[in-house]
Amino acid sequence: MTKQIVFLMSDTGGGHRASANALVEALRVLHGDGVQCQLVDLLTHYGTWPLSRAGAYYQPLIDHHLWLWRLGFGCVNEARLWQIAALTARLWQREGLRRFAAEYPADLYVSVHPLLNHAPWWTLRRRNRRAPFATVVTDLASAPRPWYNPAVDQLSASCPQVQSAALRAGIPPERVLLGGLPIRLAYAQPRPTAAAARAALGLEQRPTALLLGGGAGMGALAPLAAALAARLAPQGAQLAVICGRNQRLHDQLAAQRWPGAVRIAGYVDNMPLWMAAADLVVSKAGPGTIAEALACELPLILHSFVPGQESGNVRYVEQNGVGVYCRHPDQIAALAAAWLAPGSGELAARRARARRLAQPEAALTIAGALSKLLD
Repeated sequence: MTKQIVFLMSDTGGGHRASANALVEALRVLHGDGVQCQLVDLLTHYGTWPLSRAGAYYQPLIDHHLWLWRLGFGCVNEARLWQIAALTARLWQREGLRRFAAEYPADLYVSVHPLLNHAPWWTLRRRNRRAPFATVVTDLASAPRPWYNPAVDQLSASCPQVQSAALRAGIPPERVLLGGLPIRLAYAQPRPTAAAARAALGLEQRPTALLLGGGAGMGALAPLAAALAARLAPQGAQLAVICGRNQRLHDQLAAQRWPGAVRIAGYVDNMPLWMAAADLVVSKAGPGTIAEALACELPLILHSFVPGQESGNVRYVEQNGVGVYCRHPDQIAALAAAWLAPGSGELAARRARARRLAQPEAALTIAGALSKLLD
């Protein structure tokens, strides 16, 4: 009999859906047609305003009202305030959650979003006590308090810091898995050489810096690209810029005249190939990008982060010696040029640390643990 698995997520940023898709891919590898997986944006389709508009509000909030984001993040990380918020959400969202539970019966529910581990669990337990409920943490070291519900049947931690936080929150040790952050299985496959990847993408055969801003093209990518291109061109290195879904940024950069070799791309679905072509990544501190870069053994220069949500990611990268955080374009460009300079040992040392930290098969590891809950 086909097992039904429902993933609870929301499109507040692209990482939650990407992680869920990676787990769906891994589950199909393990079970084929023996499982049927569905992704449900619980906030958008079953939430009450303003939660129903969370996906639309997320980016403008980060871009223009960061003080409000800081305030909200700080509140949910306070134990008593979060308890009040969780109880309020359980009552306030009750009708929508009941409708969700009725419309999506399943053999297993998996949350990949911090706001979907308490009220949905409470509702589902009252409708279907036999269906296990698992949490897969898709943040790194700064995963906030709402991720941790001591009553879940399993929690997969993305890193040791999250594992420790889960244990402190009261989740029994036997229910906590150090599974890593799930990324596409393509990152677990043998990579082409940098030369082969550059040829496949039409890039020149030069040392390469890859500039990213996440799926939404966040951050000051235009001044970063200008500074990087100016510093890399004299030493024969090249720059590739992935603008994501930020079409305005793509058009702006594509219309410019650049010194040296510069490639501007929009949204791409072959990021493993772009990373195989690169020697280092310059990126915002998104957990998915960090996990993917580590899987490709790439050093990181982090140019920005979302306060609270991604602050711990910066510490994670720096404390493990795989990269640094720097906010000024000229300093970032100087650093990238130094790392890519002929004879520099910096890249090799950081690549070795990235190799030790990487978990390219995290999705399969977590999928295996979820499979045991199905049994």
